Formats: sequence, structure tokens, C-alpha cells
Amino acid sequence: MKEQIRSVKVRGAAMEVWEMGEGPPVIILTGMNSSIWEWHAVVHALSVQHRVILFHRPGLGKSELGEAIRRTGALTEELAELLPLLSVHEPVVLIGHSYGGLCAQHFARSHPLMIKALLLVDSTSVNLHRLDALMLPVMDADDDAAWLETCRIYSEKTSEELKDLIAPGCVPGLPTLLNEKLQDFQWNPIMYAAMYSEVTWWKEDAMIMKNGPGFPQIPLTVIARDKEYVIRQEDGLPEWEKRIFETLWEKLMYEQSELTDDSRFIIAEESGHAVHLDRPDVVVEAFHHIAEKVQVNEGAG
Repeated sequence: MKEQIRSVKVRGAAMEVWEMGEGPPVIILTGMNSSIWEWHAVVHALSVQHRVILFHRPGLGKSELGEAIRRTGALTEELAELLPLLSVHEPVVLIGHSYGGLCAQHFARSHPLMIKALLLVDSTSVNLHRLDALMLPVMDADDDAAWLETCRIYSEKTSEELKDLIAPGCVPGLPTLLNEKLQDFQWNPIMYAAMYSEVTWWKEDAMIMKNGPGFPQIPLTVIARDKEYVIRQEDGLPEWEKRIFETLWEKLMYEQSELTDDSRFIIAEESGHAVHLDRPDVVVEAFHHIAEKVQVNEGAG
């Protein structure tokens, strides 16, 4: 199976790109503080019949931060420039997880002719500001301001200092080499500088999307995490707060499925936010379903 990892210059900065397989192109946009290597299981399944392309956004992994402020619009234009550099000249199927899903929605609105279907995986909503209106004393302590302060502090550390602050993570079933890459990924201070910019602007970016071009009428599948599964997790948060938050989160996920007339809404049972790790099979099944729909539509055309 064809696979390559390479560096591609986009807007003057090197971007780390991972490709696997041959066939119709599929692009995966990862979440905030999320590495392309986490998608190992999904990539291997999809690459049997497709050319799967992932990249680390500027500042993440081995991708240089560059000079652009990290906003969804910046990522949208970088992706539009990257695709022809990878000899992709046809509309793509786009998969977006979490913040990557918000970027995917921006791309779909800005470049409708470059996308033929969209799969959103527990994606950040353009209405994420509605979560701020919830009165949740414990969860509110970890708001955007607290997140920004953490990112600021981490961005000023060295990699060695971050190793003392952030315990090495391990994804069960992932090859040892990729788990080592994930550890290095978390200990990169530049990533936290990029995240600081992303968190600073994501709500304004969401409002720009809502007031900008409409969403294209393309096949759309929305996967949401399992509300009850998340509520059951032992994380020190009050159950009543989690229930209120998760109920609204699920509603926001469902509302995303109303972006087009040709949509499907799925709840990934026994999965948290990282659906691609908890239930990669759900992501793979959803992709095959939407890919078959695209093939039928193209045949009819």
C-alpha cells in the first residue's frame, strides 16, 4: 500500500503531510491539540480504496508555524493551496474532527466546488457560543480564558520543561513508533502558541461563517459522541453539570445535520469526543456510506 510522509511548502512554511493509499482523495482535518497519528486505524481502513491525506496544521507536529494568525480562514486558504501541490485537482471528501470540523465547515462554505461530501466527527459548532450561556460553576472554571492562560504558559516553556508538566500519553493498539510521535507532539511549545491563536479567534470565526456564504448542498454525515457514555466517566465533574452540557452539545451536533437536505446523523455509542480512537469502526462505516452516495451521484451525473 502506497504511503509517504513529506514536507510541503505552503505560504512559505513547511507543512508535514501524511498520505496513504491510492484512489479518490480524502482529506482529514484533525482537532485542536490532536495529531494526525491518532487516526492510524481509520487511515489504514480508508486507504484500501482511497488516497487519504492528513497534515499537521502550522505549529503542530513538524509543521512550521509561519506568520499567519491561526484562524479557520487561514487554514481554509492553506488547504486550498496545498491540494494542487499534492496533485489533487478534483473535489474531495472532507472529514473534520472537533476544531478540524469547524475548519472543514469554513472550507465547504468558501470553496464549495472543491468538496463533494463532508463527514463531521463530533465537530465544533458554529453556535459554540451557546455553551457559554450555561451556568455550570465547576466546568466554567475551565473556560476559554483558563485555556488561553495554559496555552500561553506552555508556549513559553522548552520541550524538556513540558515533559515535566505533561505525562506521556499512550493510545492502546497504536504502534510503538506512533505513540512516541504522539508524546513528542504534546511536548512541542510551538503547538501551544498556535492553539492560543485558534482559541482566541474560534468564536469570531464561527460568527463570520454564520454570516458568510451559505453551506453547499452536498452529502453530509454528522457523528456525535455518546452523551450517556461521557456522563458516566469518572472525571471529578458534577453529573448534573455534565448532563446539561452534554444535552446541549448533542443538540448542536444534530443541528449541524440540518446544514444540507442530504444528511445523516449518527451517535457513536460508547464513545467520547475522540470518536476516531474510541469507535474508529463508526467513522469508517460512516465514510463508506457517504462515499457510496457520492459514487451514485457521480454515476447519475
